[in-house]
Amino acid sequence: MTSTPPASRLFRLIALDLDGTLLDDRGEISSADADALARFVAAGGLVVLASGRMTANIRPFCDALGIDGPTIGYNGALARDSVASGSGVIVETPLPARYADQLIDYTQQERFHLNYYLEEKLYARDDPDLRRFADLYSHQTGAVFQFVPDLERFRGREPTKLILITDPTLPGQPNHRHRDELYDVWHARWGAEVTVMRTNPEYLEFYHREASKGHALSAVARHYGIDRSLALAFGDNFNDVSLLEWAGCGVAVANSNEDARAAADWLSPLTNNESAVADGLARLLSADSPA
Repeated sequence: MTSTPPASRLFRLIALDLDGTLLDDRGEISSADADALARFVAAGGLVVLASGRMTANIRPFCDALGIDGPTIGYNGALARDSVASGSGVIVETPLPARYADQLIDYTQQERFHLNYYLEEKLYARDDPDLRRFADLYSHQTGAVFQFVPDLERFRGREPTKLILITDPTLPGQPNHRHRDELYDVWHARWGAEVTVMRTNPEYLEFYHREASKGHALSAVARHYGIDRSLALAFGDNFNDVSLLEWAGCGVAVANSNEDARAAADWLSPLTNNESAVADGLARLLSADSPA
């Protein structure tokens, strides 16, 4: 990673994380970023929004940008084509049932909230004592829950992903029920078999070992016949590392964590609140790129 931008290059695809990257801290897209992306698409470029969110909670941002591109959802566990192309699945890598079943048992026994994603629907156990975690997630992502008496009905199924939502870890106040402490437990138990990922301060996410934004982006690029060298990606967090590493050029915005910075080819001097995407496109797109 360098603070000096690489020489401008030819790009045909731009992949963008949402929260902390394209979206500012209010959850909005700046007019500068929207205009820059619109020019890229109008000239024939492909924009791919890549997020941990469900497809239904990514599409509104495509609409806000006035574009209809493929989406990468669930941190790469599912990629779909554009609406105009039928929204077909480009790649899906669900979590094996044996892990999902164990998490159903664990979260029920220990009274944790678990997001269970299956066939583009979000399920959770209807527990009034845990409803605040569902409310938190809905507020942050716009997702709509299907509450069920329990998750036993899904035993043996392969969910797209799972999220255990709990209280964030507090510095100097260890608690075995908080997010980072739980990460240590589950990463030690499954780290060689399952991707266990920290995203928002309250989220502990579980995916198939091969599911990632980078894996999904490679499938999207292959589907559209675009070489890896022609892909430009922007991100800021743990779940963007594979995206930044796979792209021909990966850009970490200034508010990125250390993992994203280490994975990127260039560190933008601007944050997600300062139209870092528009600035990056102005610096990195060559005259031959769509712009």
